[in-house]
Amino acid sequence: MTIVRATTSERVCRPLEPRDADWVRATLQAAWGSVLVARRGELLDASTYPGFLVECRRGRLGLAIRSVVGAEYEVLSLTSLVEGEGLGRMLMTTCFTEARSLGCGRVWLTTTNNNVSAIAFYHLGMTLCDFRRDAVTAARALKPSIPSHDANGIGIDHELDFELLLS
Repeated sequence: MTIVRATTSERVCRPLEPRDADWVRATLQAAWGSVLVARRGELLDASTYPGFLVECRRGRLGLAIRSVVGAEYEVLSLTSLVEGEGLGRMLMTTCFTEARSLGCGRVWLTTTNNNVSAIAFYHLGMTLCDFRRDAVTAARALKPSIPSHDANGIGIDHELDFELLLS
């Protein structure tokens, strides 16, 4: 694994280490209701994949989990415990840097139609490249804990892929 470090004032973005495993599981569980990620008809245990976290003196603040297959770099999960302070951007920038260093031609991720803040965030450098109507219905067969509606009452129905082409 390529070691990538990014620093912004007191914050450091560093690769996940074995000592982070319990925190990663607890953070994924708290943020997403499970360590499992359902996308494209697959169910993956995100806690078993490598990634990065942002930390400062106060503790760990954010997490990006990734998978690399060939020249494809997928961000499986992005979690920020503090919104509006650039943690997501720091994590994604670190992922983009690592993807380039690994020779990947593409960084991509999947989100759902209800995740409006993520959709706005990913448009800041990534492009919507795929829309799978009613794909969350299939995902619920794998992961029944996916709710039908979010806290705002928006139906969780479709998967959207965003990408950044690096080549």
